[in-house]
Amino acid sequence: MIIQSTRFGEIEISKDQLINFETGIFGFEQYTQYALLELDGKESVFLVLQSLDDEDLAFIVAEPFLFEPAYEFDLPKLIKEQLGIKEERDTQVFGIVTVRDKSIITMNLKAPIVVNRSLKKAAQIVLENSTFPIRHSLIKEAD
Repeated sequence: MIIQSTRFGEIEISKDQLINFETGIFGFEQYTQYALLELDGKESVFLVLQSLDDEDLAFIVAEPFLFEPAYEFDLPKLIKEQLGIKEERDTQVFGIVTVRDKSIITMNLKAPIVVNRSLKKAAQIVLENSTFPIRHSLIKEAD
C-alpha cells in the first residue's frame, strides 16, 4: 500500500504497520487510521505515527520505558477489553514526543498510546492518578 505524507512524500507500507484508533488521539479524534514508520527508514528509538486520513498529520513517538525506567501503570480493564488485550506481550506503549527546539524535547507520560500489536488496535489513555508529567524532558541536564 502506498500512502502520502507531507514530510516523507510517497511511502510504501505493509499491513503490519497499520494501526487503528477507535476514538483517535486527543485533539485529533476524527483521524483514526495511522501507520507506524521508522524515521528515514533507519532503526531508531523514535518512530513516526503517520495519519492515513491527513497527510499533514504525523506524531513522533517512542517507548517511554527507554527514557523513564520507573514508568509503569495498570491498564484499565475497559481499555484491555476495548483493545482486545489478553496478554501483556500483545501490548506496546508509546509516548508522544514534542520538539520545541534542540534543547527542549519532551514526552507526554500522562497520556500514553497503548497498542495491541496483534489486532492493530490502539487508544490514547489518560493516567488519572499518576504523577507522571505531560512534558517529561528527554534532555538530561549535564552534571
